[in-house]
Amino acid sequence: MNRIWIAIILGICLFGLIIVKVVVCVDEITEIEEHNTYRWQRYMNENEYSKLVKGMNYIDVVKIVGGPGVKMNESIYEWNDEILLTKGYQIHFENGELIRTEIVKRKGNSNR
Repeated sequence: MNRIWIAIILGICLFGLIIVKVVVCVDEITEIEEHNTYRWQRYMNENEYSKLVKGMNYIDVVKIVGGPGVKMNESIYEWNDEILLTKGYQIHFENGELIRTEIVKRKGNSNR
């Protein structure tokens, strides 16, 4: 009987820790975005891109860029370029660490 109660209490504590971790991460990203004077500053530029190094975690990248990327899948995030609509930046992560960066060229969707 005591083991069941201990297991329940440990489960509740673990759940609480997970919730706190998620909330803190989201609040940190929001705080980073709020330091931008202009909305477009949450996108990446070539200077910020050049500061990225292997081994950084996602939050480190967000701090450099000034905003979160769009999650393409479990390991790839993408940022738009601050100026050009035809360029983006893909950042690849593995086990939470930056392993590769890539500049993505985009074509327009115009039918003209």
